[in-house]
Amino acid sequence: MLTLRTLVLFFLLLFCSSIHGQTTDETKKTGDSIKGIELGMLDGLMDQKDPFPGFVDEEIGNDTTSTNGSFWDEYIFDPAALGVSYELTYKFTKPDETIKNRMAFRLEYSKFLFNSFYLHLDAKSFTFLKNDSRSRPITYYSNDEPKEKGFAFGSITRNAFLQYSFGKASVKMGIQTLAWGESDFAAVTDEINPFDFRDPLNLNIDELRLGQLMVALSLYTSFGDWNVFFVPDPRFNELPKEGTRFYVDPFEGRDVTFQDDDNGNLFEYGVRWQKTFGKSDVSLIATSLIDNTIQQQQVSETLILERKKRFSTLGTTFNYAIGNLLVRGEAAIKFSKMYNNSALQLIERNGIDATVGFEYAPNSDTTVGLELVNNHIIDWDEAILGVPRNNYTVFFLATKQLLKNNLSLSYISMFNGPYTTFFNLLSGSYKLNDNITLSLDTIIPTTENERSSFYQFREQQHLAFKVQYLF
Repeated sequence: MLTLRTLVLFFLLLFCSSIHGQTTDETKKTGDSIKGIELGMLDGLMDQKDPFPGFVDEEIGNDTTSTNGSFWDEYIFDPAALGVSYELTYKFTKPDETIKNRMAFRLEYSKFLFNSFYLHLDAKSFTFLKNDSRSRPITYYSNDEPKEKGFAFGSITRNAFLQYSFGKASVKMGIQTLAWGESDFAAVTDEINPFDFRDPLNLNIDELRLGQLMVALSLYTSFGDWNVFFVPDPRFNELPKEGTRFYVDPFEGRDVTFQDDDNGNLFEYGVRWQKTFGKSDVSLIATSLIDNTIQQQQVSETLILERKKRFSTLGTTFNYAIGNLLVRGEAAIKFSKMYNNSALQLIERNGIDATVGFEYAPNSDTTVGLELVNNHIIDWDEAILGVPRNNYTVFFLATKQLLKNNLSLSYISMFNGPYTTFFNLLSGSYKLNDNITLSLDTIIPTTENERSSFYQFREQQHLAFKVQYLF
């Protein structure tokens, strides 16, 4: 912990000195500036359908929203994007059953205000219908007669923040997701936000990431880009709830009481320095986090103490482009990670996680990739329950765009060891028109090893259909 604090203070001193040394006539960061807001300050918002609603491009002189429009058009309707989707997932192996049967309504809102402010909202609400894995039996009364029906509601807000940009810096406050890692599948340095595991067999780490309240500060200098975050009240991983299909009772029905441990300070904070060299970049990361998994420790036969444990990370990431080949990787050493033994007591160990990936795009329509991941526990011993010394995974990915990019096909294959597991995902998505998109996925997990985390899903071969309508 002392080493991490020293490094964090060193980073913060450099960060502050960079701000103090900033001058108004400093050469602009590579790339255009839009009404005083640098493109780099938008932190990944450029992949939205319309990231600049109602925005004037001063160089071209075109206003994307008519200045004669009403207040409702300019501030309410134009910046908003609405979507409705229906998802049906069917398990086609015996016993066959419906896994997902749900409706979702999504609202996205993006608006620049007063040249320096940016408001962004991304929220989704769900209705879990009959036989959905997340619906629960509820009792309601009709004409004074009790009836039972499977039904549930849910919602998720990934982003709801206000960003203020000034000079070469910006600050964001609100609910945010923050991804500092480079891997598409593994959480090596990317452990700031918790994950949503209530719908298992999802490999998309971006969809799994949950938003939480934080303050994020960014500074763009010729020496590199600095990012700092602070989380006052962290969230934790979401697991299947009791009464839903994929809930697993780890205590097999024993009568136990859970008690929250009073941990005091639960603040999270971290700093990243990133430098870009042409199409390549490198970064250094230091964080102090509360583990996204709430640890459980048995203190008596009937009492389980739930503990929120702090750990620290020192890490690095890189991207290196060689023609059509992109090589990327991450490595992190993690101090004071907690594990359980068979008596449900906590064991403290340090760990080293690393990943390296290769992505090759022979043309704009085709991409193939390979990623290797290893999670290593330092001073591992057999008392650690369910976690091997080295947990290694290999991912293979191939994507193809057809029919003028209206049809997208992708294939993901995963091998995980030493508890041998295979996972295959074949996806197809077809854009019927500007508003309607249809998708179909085939999901096939395979394992015979009882120690594998996929063992309970070994017979969950799914066929998933989804239709999405955008307003």
